[in-house]
Amino acid sequence: MNRIKHVLLLLSLTLFISSCGLFGIHFKVHNPKKPGKYPKFNSETILLGELTPIRKNFNVVFYDLDILVDASKKTIGGWVETHSVALKDIDSIQLDLDQQFIIEGIKWKSREGEDLKYSRKERAIFIKLKDPIREGEQFSVHVKYTGKPVVARKPPWSGGMVWKKDKEGNAWCGPVCETDGSSTWFPCKDHTSDEPDSVKLRFTIPDSSLSVVSNGVFKGREQHNNSASFNWKISYPINLYNITFYLGNFAKIEDHYTGINSKELKLSYYVLKPNLDKARKHFPQVKEQLRIYEQTYGEYPWYNDGFKLVESPYAGQEHQTAIAYGNGYKNDLNGKDDYIILHEMGHEWFGNAITAEDLADVWLQEGITTYGEALYLEKKYSYEEALNHLLFYKLVIKNKYPLVGPVGRRYFDYHDGDVYTKGAWLMHTLRKNINNDTLFFAILRTFYQENKMKTCTSKTFIETVNRMTGKSYDWFFNHYLYKNEAPVFEYQYTSEGFYYRWSNVAADFDQLAVPLKFGQGANRVEVFPDVQIQKYTPAGPTNIFYIYDDNALFKSKKNKMLEHLYNETGK
Repeated sequence: MNRIKHVLLLLSLTLFISSCGLFGIHFKVHNPKKPGKYPKFNSETILLGELTPIRKNFNVVFYDLDILVDASKKTIGGWVETHSVALKDIDSIQLDLDQQFIIEGIKWKSREGEDLKYSRKERAIFIKLKDPIREGEQFSVHVKYTGKPVVARKPPWSGGMVWKKDKEGNAWCGPVCETDGSSTWFPCKDHTSDEPDSVKLRFTIPDSSLSVVSNGVFKGREQHNNSASFNWKISYPINLYNITFYLGNFAKIEDHYTGINSKELKLSYYVLKPNLDKARKHFPQVKEQLRIYEQTYGEYPWYNDGFKLVESPYAGQEHQTAIAYGNGYKNDLNGKDDYIILHEMGHEWFGNAITAEDLADVWLQEGITTYGEALYLEKKYSYEEALNHLLFYKLVIKNKYPLVGPVGRRYFDYHDGDVYTKGAWLMHTLRKNINNDTLFFAILRTFYQENKMKTCTSKTFIETVNRMTGKSYDWFFNHYLYKNEAPVFEYQYTSEGFYYRWSNVAADFDQLAVPLKFGQGANRVEVFPDVQIQKYTPAGPTNIFYIYDDNALFKSKKNKMLEHLYNETGK
């Protein structure tokens, strides 16, 4: 998902940030007086977020969707068949579907099968299976439904359906549902921990002059008098909020990319017809972005299903192999690259190939992807340009909540951008602390290779870091993931010297081996603070110091008592 709007606006301040760095101006990190409060979770959120036995005792391995989309009536419906495997002996399951939809029937195995008994509460559908299913057995359930889906109030942030008209008056529609879940538009097991191995999709629309684009590979169009059906197939595992479709009056541009392993990747761009010439000039940058991401993380995950950009009326969304693009064909990242293409493409590795098992760990996909923007700029331009990009994000870190949120609540508040910005700075601080770029990038690639096509947790990433560095970084993640406040670098400068220490941290935080810089202009000194007060005596007299924080995420704070406390210890 793309960044909060005020972060995007900051991207125009590159020269200002660069100048501030030259003159030693410090951009202070803010720690709030009080931490933020999570909302009171209602019964719908709990039913949707919790992995109760009736949900976790089976996995869906395949979805078959046959959906009618009527843009003129703003309705969708049809049938969805879930093919699952029992992980334990079961006789009931929970699927999910928004209450705005009418369920016309639930059948055993197929549309011709026997009716199944079910009950509904909030979005949950509790289904009694025809026969008890033993562990390891496969089974399928067929759900027929219809209705008007909830409308996305602020796409892509609020979940639901987007209904629009293009400038020529043609219908455009499609779902967005990362925050609210795919059960806002089709019946499914709506939990990020359960990804199907593949999906078959068929979309029928009354207006055959339009077309429907979806994830994966196009499998053909069927004409039925005035209506038409469009068939697609996803051949890889996919997280449910990435399953999508786009209905519109699209023109198609085709291209190809030769990857790092000499594989050929099909590139397809579906754009509104008046923007065809703009798109042809703008989208060639896709190849270089793919190349740099492949060099950084490893091979693009979805070669068999291709890579698509589909024009949308909202900024963007990382729908697997069918990214929503609505950035107006602007190179708004330092005037050189399209920010939305870069960010959403990065999610193909982190967010799509690797997905947080629970949205509590959404920083894994949003924070690492955001840091990937800086890694791209570093690879293509310079480390200084990457650092300036990161300094933008430091300006808007709020530190109101821990990066890891409540588990089992499908909690993702788009108003709090720290999972993006603070998540990126966690990665930068970790890189600087490891102080070995060969090892750091090996950790990124190994984490990706070992967990692609899977869901995982923060613990998975921490274990990878610990294993590959040969030491425990639990102390590091305990602070940056599970405390809301940034570490505090306390300092005092007097005629006797410069005094400093970490505060607001656990005792073992002094393992942070990131050099913090202070000084004036080009005369900068690196220090390695710990929880004990240390003193630095400059070679000559000076009474002006600036704190430079380009190596780590921390808050700096003057403490007039440090010299006194230092002397009291008798050092």
